[in-house]
Amino acid sequence: MRLAVIGGGINGVGIAWELARRDYDVTLFEKGRCGAQTSSATTKMIHGGLRYLENLHIALVRESLRDRAWLLEHLPDLVKPVEILLPVYDDSPRSRVVIRAGLVLYDLLAGRSNIARHEALTADELMARVPLVRAGLRGGFSYRDAQTDDYALARRVVASAIEEGATVREQTRVLSLRSSGKEWIVAIAGGALERFDFVINAAGPWMNAFLAENGIRSRYRLSLVRGSHLVLNHRIADAGMLLQSLSDRRVFFVLPWKGTTLVGTTEVMHQTSLEHVQATNEEIDYLIARFNRYVRQPIGRDDIASTFAGVRPLVGRATNPSTIARDYRLERRGNLLNVFGGKMTTFRSLSEKAAMRVDNYFGQTRAARPAVFISASSPVGQP
Repeated sequence: MRLAVIGGGINGVGIAWELARRDYDVTLFEKGRCGAQTSSATTKMIHGGLRYLENLHIALVRESLRDRAWLLEHLPDLVKPVEILLPVYDDSPRSRVVIRAGLVLYDLLAGRSNIARHEALTADELMARVPLVRAGLRGGFSYRDAQTDDYALARRVVASAIEEGATVREQTRVLSLRSSGKEWIVAIAGGALERFDFVINAAGPWMNAFLAENGIRSRYRLSLVRGSHLVLNHRIADAGMLLQSLSDRRVFFVLPWKGTTLVGTTEVMHQTSLEHVQATNEEIDYLIARFNRYVRQPIGRDDIASTFAGVRPLVGRATNPSTIARDYRLERRGNLLNVFGGKMTTFRSLSEKAAMRVDNYFGQTRAARPAVFISASSPVGQP
């Protein structure tokens, strides 16, 4: 049985790895380099998503925290704990009582695999750790999540998939997908046609266009939400911060990152091409202004070493992109499985569920070999 996976983001490579460990003959097609698009433009967090609790996305947070623990255990050289400080000011949109309730629930959902329980901190304790503005600071909290190099993680997964027998064809664009009896015909750039018994479509932000171009119906449609980030040319602190925007109630991170500081993210509906996604001037100004509200050492454009942006494929519609859930949907139509949404933290759970849909189609449950990441010293796994 030949299986094709279309799309080499973190979910596509994770699915290919899972299927290869179940001894399927799987070929992954990626139009560029695996992990080099959306999966390399995240906030670099492996987290449950504390803010998702505000919209009662409890199942997503629980699954994410479980996967966070698994990655910390299985990939300690690449996924590492990070302390996050959450200051509360007189004018903060959320009170200390609300935030404490969220952190208590966050700890409970993490269970025995929790990195560390949250702590309440005074204003003086916060200012001793990070250079916060003092006026109006009422205290706050400390909690733990995890960070990763997102691109390196995707490359490690694709290298592990290859080690398990998957065929990975980068720089290979899928031009069309056509049903032919019990098979799918995949047309790739250059005119070649290949036949597969099952196709997993993990096209990410390109999903809407790919389905439309190939006349494939679906009950789901993705909202494309751009998230932009600043990379400063200096390090603010060893701990990260989760800060609240006063104007729109959004939260954003200020994180230590490879000797510098990462500030992000924005959430803007993306309307232009997916080929060259960039932070706009408005988004850069937005992040600078929000950062300067809280940090004693204000920044300007000269303090920005670089910017980057990615487009998140989110399932659903909403006026406010922040309210759209970060979970995923798997839709199987015969021998085609479409993967909608998903985030980096939960790629393992998503991959397992996708493989179960494949097993169900063929009528036999296959046990996967243990998940063993290839060594970071392998050339394939290098960013």
